Amino acid sequence: MKKFGTLVQDHFKQVFGEANALERIPVYGTNNVQPKPKLGTLMRFRCMVQDPSYGEELHLSVAQLVNTATGEVRQKFSQYTDNGPILDENWEVDYVSAGNKFIEKEVAYCVSVPGQTKWAEMNTAGNLEEAMEALDICPATDEEELLTGSAEKYPLRGQKHAAALVKFYAPGNAPKVSEIVDVVGIFELGYNPREEPQQSEEQDARWPCLHSIFHNTVSVESLVSGLPMISAADEYMDRRNMCLSHLTSVLGDDSLAAHYLLLHLLSSTVVVQGTKVGKFSLNLIGYPAAASAKSENDVAECSGQKEPLVNGGFVLDNLATKRVGDALAQLVPWCVEVPFELKLLNNTSFAPNAEGGDLRAGVLQLAPSTQMVCDETCLHEGTLNERGVRNLHALQTTILDQTVTYMYPFQPIEMACNLRILVLSTGKSILHNDCDLYLAESAVQLMQKINNGEKANEPKLLDPMHSEQLRQYLEMARNLEFSVPKEVSDRISEEYAQMRRRAHESNERMVSQAELALAVTVARLISVSKGEAELSWDSWTEACALEVCRAERNARFAAKNKAASEAAQQQADTEPETKTQN
Repeated sequence: MKKFGTLVQDHFKQVFGEANALERIPVYGTNNVQPKPKLGTLMRFRCMVQDPSYGEELHLSVAQLVNTATGEVRQKFSQYTDNGPILDENWEVDYVSAGNKFIEKEVAYCVSVPGQTKWAEMNTAGNLEEAMEALDICPATDEEELLTGSAEKYPLRGQKHAAALVKFYAPGNAPKVSEIVDVVGIFELGYNPREEPQQSEEQDARWPCLHSIFHNTVSVESLVSGLPMISAADEYMDRRNMCLSHLTSVLGDDSLAAHYLLLHLLSSTVVVQGTKVGKFSLNLIGYPAAASAKSENDVAECSGQKEPLVNGGFVLDNLATKRVGDALAQLVPWCVEVPFELKLLNNTSFAPNAEGGDLRAGVLQLAPSTQMVCDETCLHEGTLNERGVRNLHALQTTILDQTVTYMYPFQPIEMACNLRILVLSTGKSILHNDCDLYLAESAVQLMQKINNGEKANEPKLLDPMHSEQLRQYLEMARNLEFSVPKEVSDRISEEYAQMRRRAHESNERMVSQAELALAVTVARLISVSKGEAELSWDSWTEACALEVCRAERNARFAAKNKAASEAAQQQADTEPETKTQN
C-alpha cells in the first residue's frame, strides 16, 4: 500500500499534468523581485537542488489527543507544516500512544536556477503582476529582510537569487543534486538545522520553507512547448537554415564559424554502452583582448577595501564577446558568462566544497544543459593564486570528462554533468577543447571595431515568433534519439584504414584516432541538425569537408602568427645591435 505522501504526489501529478495548470499558481522568487508572501500560501518554485543532504525529519502526522477533563480520545491529522497540531482547551497530545503516526520528510536546500535567461524566467513566472497582486508581494527595500539564503550556497556568488528549504514528503522520491524541479508547496518560515540557534524561537523561525505537495523534474523542452512539433525533414532544414543565418550574422558573416557554433549548441553529453558521447566544447579564436582592468591591489589602495564585483563578476565587459553571450542567451534557457579575470578566478571557487560539513556551491554546480560562455580575452598579466589554478583545473576536467568534482571531507567525488562550454579567446585557449577554430579575417576586424566602440553591423534581430521557433528547434534536435547504423560505421572504419594506409605509403602524417572521433562527433551533430535519427553517409561527407576547411583555416592563421612572432623576435634582436652601434 502506498504511503500518504506518495498518494498525494501521484494525485497532484495528474492534476498539474494538464496544460498550463502550473502557470495558474503564483511563483516564489524571481531574480528581480524578492517575495514576502503570506504564510500558508500555495506557491510554485522552479529551482535547482543545491544541497540535498539536509537529512530527514520526523513529523507527527496523526496525533492521538486526550481530553484531560473528560478522558475523551480523538485523532488529529496534520501535514505540510512544521507546526504541531493546534489544541483546544483541555486537550493535549498523548505522546506514548500507539495511535500516533510519524512520517519522514527529506529536506533539501534549493535555489533559483543559476543563469536563467530573461525569456525562460518570463515563461516560468507567467503574469508576474497578477501573482504579485494576489500575494501582496512588493519589491523588497533595504530595510526589509530578504528571504534569500546564504551567498556561499549559490553557484554565481553575488547575484540576486531566491532560496528555500524544500521538504519532500514522498520518501526516496526527492530530487538529486543539481536537478531542476518545479515544486508546488505550502510556504512557511522554518528553522535552518545548520544555523546556530538564536535566543528566541521567533528569531529562529525565519528561513523560507516550502512543504512540497508535488514536484516534477523540469525538462528544457517544456519551456518551448507552445509551438506545433517539428516532424517533417524540410521543417528541420528550414529551422536549421534560419539558425545558421542568425549565427552567421552574430559572428560577422563567418559562415564556417556559424556552422561549428550551431553544432556546439546542439551538443549534449549522453552515455552509450557505458561511454560518454556527444560533448563538443568549442574555442573560437580571434577576439580582441579586453581592456586591462584594475588589479586587486589597485582597487584596495583606491578604496581601502576590495571593490565588490558587479553582478558577482559573472558578466562580460568585452563588447565583442558580449555580442555572442547575448545572442546565445536569446536561444537557451540557462546561460552563464564567466570572464577569466584574475579577481574572479582568484576569489571564487569553481568546485563545490563540503569539507566544512555544509555544501558550499561552486561555479560549476550548474543545471544540466547550461550554456557556459568563457571569456579568455580579459585574462591579463598578473598572479594566479592557488585557488585560481585549482579553478582552471576544475574547468578543464569538466571540459574533458563532463564531470564536476565535489570536495567532501574524506575524498573528492566526481559527479556527471551535461554542460556546453564555449571559450572565446584572442589566441588559442589555455584550456584544451574538443574543437578550435579561428575566426575569418573579416570577422576579426569587425570584432575589433565592436570592442573599440565603433559602429558596426548589428546582428539581425529575431522577432518573438522566430526566437521561439529556434529555441524549439535546438531543443528538439538536441533530444533526438540517435544511433549509428552498422553499415555506416563499417564504411567509416574502412575509409579511416585506407586513409592511414595511403598516408603511410606516401610518408605523410596519419589521421589520429582523436581526429577520427572528432569527425564522427561533427557528423553526428550535422545529422542531428537536419532532424535525422541516424548518422547518414551524406552527413559524414559534409563533416569531412567542414573539418578540411577548419584545418586549412587554422593552419593559415598558425603560419601567419608564427611569421609575425618571428618578425617581432627578429626586430627585438636587432634593436640592441642598433643601439650599440649608435
